[in-house]
Amino acid sequence: MDSSFTFRALLAGLLIGVFISLSNTYYGLQIGVASQMSMGSGLLGYVGFQLFSRYLTVPFTPAENVLVISVATATGCMPVTAGLIGVIPAVEYLLGPEENGPLHLPWSSLLFWSTGLCFFGLIFASLFREFFIVREKLPWPGARATAQLINTLHHRIPTSSPRPQIDALDAETDTTAEENREFSARNDPDIFIVDNGHEVQWRLKVNALLRGAMMSGVLSIFMFFVPVLRRLPIFGNAAANEWLWRVDLAPGFIGQGIITGPVIPLHMLLGAIVGWGILSPYAKHRGWAPGEVEDWATGSRAWIIWVSLAALLADASVKLSWTLIRPLWRHLALHRSIQKLLVFRHPKTNGDPAVTRSSNIRYTALPQDVLDDAHDSRQPIMPLEPQPGTSQPTQRPSSSRLLAGGFILAVLVCVLSVHALFGGTIPWFYTVLAILLSLPMAVVGIRSLAETDYNPESALVSQLAFAGLTSSTNPNAILINLISAALAQAGANQAGEISYDFKIGHLVGAPLEVQIPGQIIGSVFGAFISCGIYKLYASQYPIPGPLFQVPAAFVVFNTAKLLLGRGLPEGVAPFVLGALILSAIATIVKMRYSTRWWQRFIPSGVSFAIGIYNTPSFTITRAIGGLMYYTYKKRNKGEGNIMVFASGLVLGESIASLVTLGLTAIHVPHLGALQVEET
Repeated sequence: MDSSFTFRALLAGLLIGVFISLSNTYYGLQIGVASQMSMGSGLLGYVGFQLFSRYLTVPFTPAENVLVISVATATGCMPVTAGLIGVIPAVEYLLGPEENGPLHLPWSSLLFWSTGLCFFGLIFASLFREFFIVREKLPWPGARATAQLINTLHHRIPTSSPRPQIDALDAETDTTAEENREFSARNDPDIFIVDNGHEVQWRLKVNALLRGAMMSGVLSIFMFFVPVLRRLPIFGNAAANEWLWRVDLAPGFIGQGIITGPVIPLHMLLGAIVGWGILSPYAKHRGWAPGEVEDWATGSRAWIIWVSLAALLADASVKLSWTLIRPLWRHLALHRSIQKLLVFRHPKTNGDPAVTRSSNIRYTALPQDVLDDAHDSRQPIMPLEPQPGTSQPTQRPSSSRLLAGGFILAVLVCVLSVHALFGGTIPWFYTVLAILLSLPMAVVGIRSLAETDYNPESALVSQLAFAGLTSSTNPNAILINLISAALAQAGANQAGEISYDFKIGHLVGAPLEVQIPGQIIGSVFGAFISCGIYKLYASQYPIPGPLFQVPAAFVVFNTAKLLLGRGLPEGVAPFVLGALILSAIATIVKMRYSTRWWQRFIPSGVSFAIGIYNTPSFTITRAIGGLMYYTYKKRNKGEGNIMVFASGLVLGESIASLVTLGLTAIHVPHLGALQVEET
């Protein structure tokens, strides 16, 4: 084992991972959104060891910080990997008696399920690390920003390198593109440089993080006693009570808006205006959604979610197709251009056809994008002579064979766990097929994270396949489709998040042997922790309910119903078709013109859809956070420590939720009514 793999870094990563798992479960059940928080993990790890630096005989190294991030990410992403914010709530709370549900899983069964899903995405990402991290010229904006933070915290001087070309599927991450710089790094403890400027800088970051967490925690506990602050009727009581146009002052949502910047939240706000401001009243007025707006069965919320689902499916389909076709397209384009370059057009002569005139020789120019690809292909994967202080870990053939064996073992573990819980419902070979179908989505997840800092975690391919394999009259058809979706999302989410950390380690120069064991330990530990947190929340709050509305569960559940022909309510079909077409066109345009300044004004299908399936209270608050980021950056000519402050807001509310959970368990009364009284 490498000397950088230390017990202290492992323990710190597990502890931070608990907080991330708590945050992802809390926000995932509320709005269906989770976050990796790699930058926050690196900062927290550094701060923790810096506070106790006088007691350390060996300084905390950058490679150890990478281990902290890797373990924390593996632990924290388990709520999504295990389906605890989507598929599991759908199985436990949305399946009806006609679908042989609901199925309430005890903690032991949930743990068995989570453990079965926590390996194959990780091992898949490890197997293809060399391809996606080293060989592919992918931008990885978020990973580069995190690597920069590690180098800054550890007082390391970054080495300039050519800025990589960014060919993003979505340019919503333009604000992070300026972070795209390579860093060379040394793992030795003596790399530290005495620099008062750096000392001041990290202390400012620590103060910003703690200030954000404390403000968020205090405000969250205060909002428990005055819950009306979560449903402020800023547009009037009628709009708040009849159409759900309220504002939730949750500091975590403001923090999320700051972290994402203004573009994505404003696209979400547009989706909320279309969905909740136009389509919802229209559907109710036409009698297509006669129930209460919040009713998931007969209300307009259940009606407009199909429009949201259509936008999501169109966006995912286009991006999946492009991700699979683009490498082949570029290869064929390069091959054709080279062939044309070698072709000489001979003029017709009455003599020897071999005789040609030099003036008649014509050449075909290579397209610029092909020249760029050819230029990249000429660059060596690894420097022939590495720069001093640079660590460039590569996979040895023996480790690749070990990982291949590990992947087979991971598949067997997954098959056994699913068969033990659902053996009477889904055959074992269906599980194997679902895992195989998850691998293309894992590739999409990795490439999407590398290019846009967004992982779609789509289960579309798997759900489509199982909808075709399963008869719609089969009472277990919905459950089989949901299980296949869980496996697909597990592979896509975990492979993407693990690859993200691989890129951080590669940029910092951390040995590969440090990351993989830590990620395996973190994933197993995360399976235990995430199941406990989920069951803790489920025991004290109704699901779905006012706090935990589980929109991700409704999306995957309604997708299964749609694909099995059990879905569309009255009147929604034309709007679904329109959303499909418009979302597909918008995605294609944004991909085609990803470098143009104006493309950011075109809403992406994902952001638009999230604005529809979440209530306006969440979306408005995130938009406020995004505008706060824009205003702060413009006034201060830079983002300063506002991103760190925002991370503190997110973590602070999720940690404070444990306090409010305890207050709920002992039935502490509120000082205000949850519902705004109607006028």
